[in-house]
Amino acid sequence: MANIVQLSDLHLDPGSSGQHAILDSLVTVLERRFAGMKREADVLVITGDVFDTSSLPEREATESFVSLHDRILAALGGRARTVIVPGNHDRRRKGLLGPHGDMLFSALRRTLGKRAYVHGCDVPFLAGVVPRAVHGLPMSFIAYDSTYLPSGLISAGGIVRQEDLLRAGAQIEADPPDDPLLFVLHHHLVPTPLTDVGSIDLASAAGVLRWAVQRLLPRLISNADREELTMTALGSGTALSTLHEFGRAVLVLHGHKHYATARLLRGMVRTQGDVLIVSAGSAGTAEPWSPTTVGDVARLWPSFNLLETNDGELRVETVSFGYKGSSKSRCSQRSLVRARQAGATWEVEPVALEPSEQVGPRLLLNRSECTLSPCSSGRPRWDYTCKRQIVSHGDKPRRYAETIEGIVGAKVFVEGASAATHAVPARLALEVGGTTRYRLNSGVCRTVEESERVYGRRASPYEWLGIMNRYACDETTLVVEGLGDEALHAFGSATDLGTGIEQPLKLVRLPGRLEATLRNCPARTLLRIYWPLAR
Repeated sequence: MANIVQLSDLHLDPGSSGQHAILDSLVTVLERRFAGMKREADVLVITGDVFDTSSLPEREATESFVSLHDRILAALGGRARTVIVPGNHDRRRKGLLGPHGDMLFSALRRTLGKRAYVHGCDVPFLAGVVPRAVHGLPMSFIAYDSTYLPSGLISAGGIVRQEDLLRAGAQIEADPPDDPLLFVLHHHLVPTPLTDVGSIDLASAAGVLRWAVQRLLPRLISNADREELTMTALGSGTALSTLHEFGRAVLVLHGHKHYATARLLRGMVRTQGDVLIVSAGSAGTAEPWSPTTVGDVARLWPSFNLLETNDGELRVETVSFGYKGSSKSRCSQRSLVRARQAGATWEVEPVALEPSEQVGPRLLLNRSECTLSPCSSGRPRWDYTCKRQIVSHGDKPRRYAETIEGIVGAKVFVEGASAATHAVPARLALEVGGTTRYRLNSGVCRTVEESERVYGRRASPYEWLGIMNRYACDETTLVVEGLGDEALHAFGSATDLGTGIEQPLKLVRLPGRLEATLRNCPARTLLRIYWPLAR
């Protein structure tokens, strides 16, 4: 039996005081987990983005990681061997656009010495076979530096070169043919749910940069303002084909997108092997559910993956953990993979999505009633009024923050005793146990033409309103009124932001009214009602 811990996207920044609580909780949860199992971890794999930027002071940053690494190893039992590959943040110096730097990651390798196998300082050669004497696992092991982009400004992207893979493949030819292959890198080889549909987040960028990426660049490269264009590793298709042709059962571990997901790619030719791809969430950050700059929006818990192999059996679980308040160091565990290796194939058993334990408080009711009306300014947009109700189980939560989004320049007007006006995106403190009413003016597109004017020509010809669940809830309901003829073609969905899975949600259609309801709604779930824009 072998136990592997996969951490990814720590984004260490010694100057960030808010990160200490997350890292302390990470160590505590790992310690409790392995003490409870009465076992020790065999290998610790860190799949990139150790640091938040390569411009951090070398000594301070490396000492910060070494201290954290020592604490993690102690929590894992003291004997785990560590393998680290770089991420794009380990090489980028500043922002999405910017030059690369190798100094910090090279300093990390020197500092750790023989305490860890740090791959990624051998450019332009990108693949390395991790010796069995280092990892001690009954499998072949290839580490890959997907961050090496010798030219260009987009620093989030990556690359996988066929020649490097073929060279590494030749080096493992003498390994037992039935041994699986563990392939670790930072960037993903296939797009991940949710993250492959959004535009590049430029909320804090200068106006000229926003204009260049959103307006100018797409005129040169179609859809160049979309995040996935800069994120998936270049050469992924050829790389996957090569991995299939190794004729082994391949297990890919990666990070980068901060979501825990799993995908199985079958070999279609008799001599090909299957490729099982597992992604880890971020172990060092708490992700906001939407790319706004507003603080305290609903967040995805930090997480890591646990892998257990035993006589051909493979189990992968993702563990999310709280890091503040009453949820600090509490964890929720969810199965990602149950599989058995049979030669070059993976026989996969379906898993349940439900987590083993609820983290955070629970709501009795989360309800949003939205009434649309033509924009009062005469623009081809909607205004809407919203009635929000939050009812809790017991005395928690005592407060509930919600982020209201809309077209840039739209205004939110809160009614009642807390009357106020906010520009979107706006953070509202909803009344728990009562009703909050607000109005959003000119915040939702009404026509295809207006959507293209606001968001660009590649914008989706649909609009939506949604309700976000920060916490698990007995009953979540979204109501939309006033759509008119567009309501005939409306549809609903529920998106689990922890997995990226978006499932269709049946709407209740009443005269002038649409309702979407989800009972026993998990935390971090987004309900939406969509409709096609008018032409």
